[in-house]
Amino acid sequence: MTNSELINELRKYRCADLSDAMDAIGLVDKGTMNANMRPLRPGMEFKGFAYTVKLLPKQDAVKVCKTVEEWREELGKGCSDIYRFVDGINEENAKDMVVVIDMEGIRGGVWGSEIAMNLMIRGIEGAVVDGGCRDSYETNLEKANVFCTQRTFTHSYGRCTFGGTNIPVNCAGVLVNPGDIICADDDGVLVIPRDRAEEVIKFAKMQLDDDIVTRSAHYEKLGYAPDETLTRNK
Repeated sequence: MTNSELINELRKYRCADLSDAMDAIGLVDKGTMNANMRPLRPGMEFKGFAYTVKLLPKQDAVKVCKTVEEWREELGKGCSDIYRFVDGINEENAKDMVVVIDMEGIRGGVWGSEIAMNLMIRGIEGAVVDGGCRDSYETNLEKANVFCTQRTFTHSYGRCTFGGTNIPVNCAGVLVNPGDIICADDDGVLVIPRDRAEEVIKFAKMQLDDDIVTRSAHYEKLGYAPDETLTRNK
């Protein structure tokens, strides 16, 4: 399958189906991010290819600013460093992309309402951050897709520094390589190696198809009206 065909097929399946499929091929608990990685709001689901970002803890002291102008300049310098990873994302490559950030769980809000919109405009699917997200209310109003391990009001300034992009990173307990497939829904985040994805799909299809047959019968007995969960395999 091409990348486009692959990701469109994977979007049919729940993380539960895909995790069961991973079990079927011997990858039990492989690719399962830890339970601290949670969506910023319920009902969020996305899948895409990993664009990996490494942020490192800042070691040197921050500058003490005495004027607003000084602070604006200092903050600008800090953000220019931290957010260098944004330069590698554009409207040509952002389709089907999930930004995966390893900031070692630092409680600094690297993701928030402005960067979310900035990268939504470029076309990314979403973000998965082992670290802090802030501006939660605004970010949810914008319907931005983001999972994180920390909610915070603190900035990433003064707390981390740029460490690289498109390199292997450790995100919420999982080694993520550039191009790995990131699957996220209310249950959590699952990482599927690109070279095992077609194999995973074969077993995920069985899981979902069987589940829909069984639940459809339950719906009928309980008098429930069919909903979109019974047709997601189409």
